[in-house]
Amino acid sequence: MNKPLLLAAAALPLIAAAPPPAGPLAASFRSHVAFLADDLLEGRGLGSRGHEIAANYIAQHFARLGLQPAGTNSYVQRIGFAESRFASERESALLDLGATKLTLENGVGLVVSPGSTAGAEEVTGEMVFVGYGLQDPSQGIDDYAGLDLKGKYAVVLSGAPDGMNSEIAAHLARVSKATGAEAAGAIGVITIRTLKEAERLPWDKYAGRARLPRRLVLDPNGQPLGDGAGLKVRAAIDDAAATALFAGAPMDFAAVRAAAQKGMVKGFPLPGRFTVRRATSVERISSPNVLALLPGTDKTLGREIVVISAHSDHVGMKVGAKPGEDAIYNGAMDNAAGTATLLEAATALVKAPPKRTVLFLATTAEESGLLGADYFSRFPTVDVKRIVADVNIDMPILTCDFGDIVAFGGERSTIGTLVAQAAKAEKLGVSPDPQPEEAVFTRSDHYPFVRKGVPSVFLKTGWTDTKGGLACKEAERKFRLNNYHEVSDQLDLPFDWNAAAKWTRLNIGIIRGLANAKAAPRWYEGDYFGNAFAAGAPKAKKP
Repeated sequence: MNKPLLLAAAALPLIAAAPPPAGPLAASFRSHVAFLADDLLEGRGLGSRGHEIAANYIAQHFARLGLQPAGTNSYVQRIGFAESRFASERESALLDLGATKLTLENGVGLVVSPGSTAGAEEVTGEMVFVGYGLQDPSQGIDDYAGLDLKGKYAVVLSGAPDGMNSEIAAHLARVSKATGAEAAGAIGVITIRTLKEAERLPWDKYAGRARLPRRLVLDPNGQPLGDGAGLKVRAAIDDAAATALFAGAPMDFAAVRAAAQKGMVKGFPLPGRFTVRRATSVERISSPNVLALLPGTDKTLGREIVVISAHSDHVGMKVGAKPGEDAIYNGAMDNAAGTATLLEAATALVKAPPKRTVLFLATTAEESGLLGADYFSRFPTVDVKRIVADVNIDMPILTCDFGDIVAFGGERSTIGTLVAQAAKAEKLGVSPDPQPEEAVFTRSDHYPFVRKGVPSVFLKTGWTDTKGGLACKEAERKFRLNNYHEVSDQLDLPFDWNAAAKWTRLNIGIIRGLANAKAAPRWYEGDYFGNAFAAGAPKAKKP
């Protein structure tokens, strides 16, 4: 951090403008947030000194409580990452259609990611349109069937068709586009945008993602992990390039888009070749998950593990900040507040340990694509078959005295019933997902647990305030508009520390309820995720 930043930080008031905490829990919660979101931690970026300090703070808290280390090295599970950046001043793609040749510049008509290997490269191949690029035998979907993709690019529509459950659609879009293409032998994926996606996000905003670094999580042998990790190219092209590409195809781009609005679109080979030219530099970095166990008191139930998870990383420092400008993405709400909840839950549960074992998991690299949680799910430090539930906490909105909560995934398993009981004890309602189109169930660190068949919920504060109004909806709107992933997500936000204490008591109640229940949580019969990832596990009838 440069000196102007330090001077600017010194000029800030030490106490936020919010009302002071009214009790020990609220005060303790605030102290965790104050430390984790301090300027000295420089935004807790992946692989940074600041995040290492945060991880050590969490580990020492666990040690002070006497929790058992559950990492590969004491409380730490060290994870390797490859961070790729462009070594070229300019990246381009040539769309060669014979008589027509179109050169696309990265950040203009093209968005392409850095490669996974260092050096200059040229990746060329024919192209095949694969519709939405979805695969799911249980849904009777296979967009890759009958298409030859070996050594070629898969050209895919963004998203999934309307009418599909938004969470299932988001899951398939996240996973099967890449895994299906890789399994079929494709060298890369080129995304073209549906009308719906184009209306949601203008191309110039989308193109702003060009030239960003790319992070891959590595297995213990240093090999890339993740869906479609073996693909050489991930790219997107603008509407003008897509129009040119489909000009000599069985359907033009306008017809493809029109068909996509009605449902699935069958794929076909495309004319021409696509060639990406770029140069990449690759840096190896590492970052830790932090884990601790509280053994259960029951000889039988103690073999089962309930997980409470929260990510400790944030997005680091602003690149190219001007002298004296605030350059630190402190991440007070996202997710120092979630980490504080985890730490306070550990403090409370140690005083009266429940019957089942509790695993406290502070993940890294959530902001890079749930990579720390994904790594743990693939290389768990405990027997994953013993894990019966995950409760995940990420960015509760604590600038409003909330009157309800949302448990994403609560309707998919019996965890939802226990969440409702704990909420009732705090005089809170449980509301359905207010924005199902956002498919939040697939977007935080519980999701890798779901893919291992573990019933899971992701908890958020709701939109209703304690007076029955919608002040908390407005508080969330303001935060997302003005503070989410901005330097203003810091301690001087109008935190309601007493609401934070209520939020913490709620989560302690949920974990205690899960850990003391007679039966472990079960997926409901007929639930998509339960059937997909825990097909052989006993199911419960949905009330």
